[in-house]
Amino acid sequence: MKRKAFLSLILASLILVAAFPRLPAPVHAAEAIRNTLNIAEATKNERGPGYEWANRTKVLTLDGLQIITDDAYGLRLPKITTEVVPTVILKGDNYIKAAKYGISFSGTITFKGSGSLTIDAGEIGLYLISQDDTQKVRLLEGTYKITAGTYGIYSESSDFSFTGDRMDVTVKSNDGLAISGRIVNLLGGSFSANAPVSASHALTVQGLDLSIIAGSEALSAKNLTIKDIHFTEGEKIDGENTVIGYSTASRERASVIFGDSVPGYVDVILLAVAILGVTAAILGPILLRRRKRRTLYERLEREGFKTPEQFSPVPSKAGQTNLKTSGKGKA
Repeated sequence: MKRKAFLSLILASLILVAAFPRLPAPVHAAEAIRNTLNIAEATKNERGPGYEWANRTKVLTLDGLQIITDDAYGLRLPKITTEVVPTVILKGDNYIKAAKYGISFSGTITFKGSGSLTIDAGEIGLYLISQDDTQKVRLLEGTYKITAGTYGIYSESSDFSFTGDRMDVTVKSNDGLAISGRIVNLLGGSFSANAPVSASHALTVQGLDLSIIAGSEALSAKNLTIKDIHFTEGEKIDGENTVIGYSTASRERASVIFGDSVPGYVDVILLAVAILGVTAAILGPILLRRRKRRTLYERLEREGFKTPEQFSPVPSKAGQTNLKTSGKGKA
């Protein structure tokens, strides 16, 4: 019985591990790169301390990357003319320090992953070099900490969107901007800055925790849209240098098993059903055998036979154990 219970516990633990993401393993910092890491002209797979570029799928994985350079650029990403959108996957803690530009890119790109990215740049943290207004930059996941001289993020033409998980921007110049772009979307997670966010065309701020304490108008755009935020300071928005608020949007976790389109509670239901199924599969046969044994003992007692429960051990003179019987029937 104890063995069966132990097996049940092991199986339940395996189900838990399969149903939910693993905790990240400790990652040791990679050796620091002292020059610009230039992936902009990559034509084949590349790998180095803290990074790996898959040329066919256009995926750059950063895992413990450290770039500390006096060069103008820290990391240069490619512009892809094919239908494959380049993706940067963040794993572990990554750090880039450069004289002018932390990361530069000139085409559509997506950032995702559970890791973090810290940028320390003399002028611009994320520099979107493109005159094409069809290009889109998406920060879908991850934690970002950007320190820059003039602009945290600068995009003259490309659309820029941040959806989570967290971004903190510190700009050293009194006239600098946390984000400057044509179309800027802040759509989830948590965003904080010590400088304004400005868009020449449209700025959408929706469903995120927001804290901007600036020296001039915190949020400015030709078309400004604000939704699903309760402001605790700077409720008038127009002309306010400080805006602080929290999201009022639903934050239901998405399913780990089925993806973003399915709510997270489905995983919990499946896990509960799986555990009940494993428990029933293990305990069911045990209970069935007990019931059959009890039925057999009752029949034996009715027919006058001794059952194992009617035997009791009695010490013999020789120090051995004899069986003492009670009741009627054959011993």
